[in-house]
Amino acid sequence: MTTVAQARRWQFFRKLFKLFLAITAVSVLLFIAGPKFGSIWQALTPPTMRAPDTLEAPTPLDQGWPADISRQFHSISQGTRTLPVPLSWLKALEAPVSNPLKVLLSENSKFLDDDYILRFGFIKSDSHPLGLPLGFAVTPAQNIPGIADVEDAVGFTCAACHTSHLTHGDHHFLIDGGPAVTDLGNLTKALGAALGQTLLSSKLPLLNGRFDRFAKGVLGDVYEDKSSRDTRVLKLKAELDSLVAYLASVPGDVDVVEGFTRLDALNRIGNQSFAIDYQRFENYVPPNAPVNYPHIWTASWFDWVQYDGSIMAPLIRNAGEGLGVSAYVNLTAPHNEGRFSSSVNIENLVWIEDALSGEAPYTARKFTGLLSPPWPAELGAIDEALAAEGHALYKKKCQGCHLPAVTDDEFWTKFSKVDYQDSDNTVKQTGDELLRLKTIPLEQIGTDPAQANVLVDRRVNTAGNADSTLSDATWGMGLNSTLCTVEPQPYAKPEGVGYPSPDADYQKKGYPPLVEVDIKDGPNLSFALALGALVEQVNESWFDNNFIPPEQRKVYEKDRPNCLRAGAGYKARPLNGVWATAPYLHNGSVATVYELLSPPEERASYVQLGTTKFDVKNMGVLQDAQLAEQAKQNSTQRYIDGYFILDTTLPGNLNTGHEFSDRWIEGTHWSRQPAGVIGSALTEEQRNALIEFLKTQ
Repeated sequence: MTTVAQARRWQFFRKLFKLFLAITAVSVLLFIAGPKFGSIWQALTPPTMRAPDTLEAPTPLDQGWPADISRQFHSISQGTRTLPVPLSWLKALEAPVSNPLKVLLSENSKFLDDDYILRFGFIKSDSHPLGLPLGFAVTPAQNIPGIADVEDAVGFTCAACHTSHLTHGDHHFLIDGGPAVTDLGNLTKALGAALGQTLLSSKLPLLNGRFDRFAKGVLGDVYEDKSSRDTRVLKLKAELDSLVAYLASVPGDVDVVEGFTRLDALNRIGNQSFAIDYQRFENYVPPNAPVNYPHIWTASWFDWVQYDGSIMAPLIRNAGEGLGVSAYVNLTAPHNEGRFSSSVNIENLVWIEDALSGEAPYTARKFTGLLSPPWPAELGAIDEALAAEGHALYKKKCQGCHLPAVTDDEFWTKFSKVDYQDSDNTVKQTGDELLRLKTIPLEQIGTDPAQANVLVDRRVNTAGNADSTLSDATWGMGLNSTLCTVEPQPYAKPEGVGYPSPDADYQKKGYPPLVEVDIKDGPNLSFALALGALVEQVNESWFDNNFIPPEQRKVYEKDRPNCLRAGAGYKARPLNGVWATAPYLHNGSVATVYELLSPPEERASYVQLGTTKFDVKNMGVLQDAQLAEQAKQNSTQRYIDGYFILDTTLPGNLNTGHEFSDRWIEGTHWSRQPAGVIGSALTEEQRNALIEFLKTQ
C-alpha cells in the first residue's frame, strides 16, 4: 500500500473517529438535558435537611405509664415493613452524599447514625433493644419485594407517628402519644438516594468502595470467606438491582407536600392497600390532604376517631394503620385459601390499645392508661388567677363544641353507649360507654375541607380485571363483609346556607342512626366502606389462622362494631394536653394557640415546621422571623435551610375557619353564623387567659 493511500485511509478513520466523538458528545448532552437523566439525577440526590435541635434522648413527662410500658410502646412491632429494606441492609447502608458524583470517591456516615437519621425528626432512644430510633420496630422473617429470602424487616410502630418531643433552652421533653415532628416524605427520598448511590457504586469495578463497604456490612463473616464471597456478593448485587427497580415502578406522586409533622394518612393507607399491595395502580391517588399527626391520649374512649370522625372500632383503626405502613397482606391467593392472611400482629395491636386506654373511665371518673402530659415547671409557673379567668372564658366560648374541661364534673356526664341496628333491624349497643364528641359540619367550621372529603370523594376499583382469565377463585379483591354506616337520610331541601337545622332529630343525637350494610367487590366502591371491609377480612383471617373462638374475638375488638361514616365534618375533641400538640388545626396550618384564637387575617401565611423549639408565650411551634421573610420572597419554595415551609394559601393547607371574630352574630345559633365563625372576637387579654387555662389541662 502506498504512503498516499495509507495517509488517506488514516485521514478517513480520523474523520470517522471525530464524527463518532461528536455524535457521542451530542448524545451525552442530549441525555443529560433529557428528562431521563434529570429523573435519575434527582433520584440520586438526597433532600437537604436541617440539623436536629439536639442529639440527646429526651426526658419523659409523667403521663401515667411505668417506664417499661413506655419502652415497649416505643419498639413493639405491628407486623410492618415500612422501610423497604432488610434490617441488615439498613444497618450497613451509608447516608447519601449531597452530590451523587462524590459517591465514587467519598465514604459517608451510616444512614442510621444519629447525626443523619435524627435530621428527619426522629427521636433518639437510649433503650431500644436494637439501638434504633424510637418508633422503629423489627418484624422477623418477612418477604420484602426484590429480596430472595425472608429477612428481618424494619417498620414503624404507633410511636413513630404518635410520640413527640419539644425543646426549650436546655430542656428536652418526651411526650408519649403526642404528634411526631417527622418528615416521612423526605425520609423516603433520602433512603431511595442512599440505595441508588449504592447501586451506582456496584456498577463500577474500580470505584465501588461504597458498595464494597455495604456488602461487607450486610454479609458479615461470609464476606471474609473468600470461597463463597463472590457468589454472595453477586447475589447481593442482583437483589439490590431488583429492589431499586421495584421501588422505581411504584407510583409516588404527591399533590400537596406534607413536610414535617404532617402526613396524608388516609390517602396513603388507600394507596398502599388498593394500589400497591393490590397491584392496581389506577387506584393510586397522589396525597393531597395532609394532617398533623393526632395526639392519642384519651382517644381510646371516643365514640369516633380520626379528624373527620370516621371510624369507631379500635382494632379496625389500628389494623388499618398497620396495612398503611406496609404490613404484608396476601391479595393473590385463591379465595378461601389464604387470601387476606397478613403479617399484621393483632396481639401487639391489642396490647398497644390496652396500654393507651387503661380501665373504663366513666365509673371512676378519671382516665388511666396514657394520660395527657402535665405542663412542665421548666416552661414557667402557671398564673393561677389568669388561668381561672381562662376557665370562665372556656366555659363560655369553647365547651359548646369541645365539651366541658376534663377537670369539671360535667365532663363525665358525656359518656353513653352507642346504638346501631343489625340487618334484622335489631338494635344493639357498644359494650362500653363512650365519650360522645361533637362533630361540626364543614360548612360551619370553615377549616380546610380536603381531609374530610377524602372518604366522601375517593372511589376504588376492586372488581375483576377484564384483561385476565376470571373465575370464582380470581374475581376481584374478594371483599365480602358486613359493617355498619350512617343510615341514608331522605332528601330534604336544605335550610339556611345549606346545612342541617339545629332542631333536626339526628343533630340532637350527634349523627343519624347506624345500620349494617353488605360490602362486596365492585368497580366504583366507596373508599371508606371498601377499606373497612378489607381491614375486617384481614382481621378475620388472623382470628381464623390463630383459632380464636367467636366470643373471644369480641374481647380483641372491645365489643365495638365496625362502623364507618364519611362527610360528617370535623370532630371537636377535649383539649386536655393540647398545649403539647402544635401545630394546630387538623392540617397543622397554624403554629400557635395564640394565632388560632386570633382572626384568620392575623394568622401567618407561611408556617415553618421541623423545629422542636417551643414557643412558651404563644403556646406552639417557635417561628423564625428570618425564615418567614425568606418564604415571602420565594413563595414557591417548600424547604428553606432544611425546614418545611407550609404555604397556607394552597388547598389542603388552608388556615381558615375556627374563627373568633367580629363577624359573630350575638343571639344567633352557631349553625346560623357566617361560615367559619365559632365565636366573638377575643381581646389579647382573653387569648392569654385561655392559653393560661390550657396549661392546666
